[in-house]
Amino acid sequence: HTLNLAYTKVKDVSALSSVHTLNLTQTKVINVSALGNVHSLKLTKTLVTDVSALGNVHTLNLSRTDVTDVSALGNVHTLNLSLTKVADVS
Repeated sequence: HTLNLAYTKVKDVSALSSVHTLNLTQTKVINVSALGNVHSLKLTKTLVTDVSALGNVHTLNLSRTDVTDVSALGNVHTLNLSLTKVADVS
């Protein structure tokens, strides 16, 4: 239900699609394409740049990432983009 992997060296999260609340803060994760059904996802200070598969996440924290394109995230209920490289949220 809830999994906290923050500050670990985890890279592959493809098997975690059924986790409800997932904290991946400051991990080595790059590919999050399998996490579109996670309810609450924290990706703070990760190497993630492609978040196009995360449009169904309810609460998404992308602070301190290099994400630039958030066009697929229009259905996210709570979205944290602080200290990102996002310039256009239209």
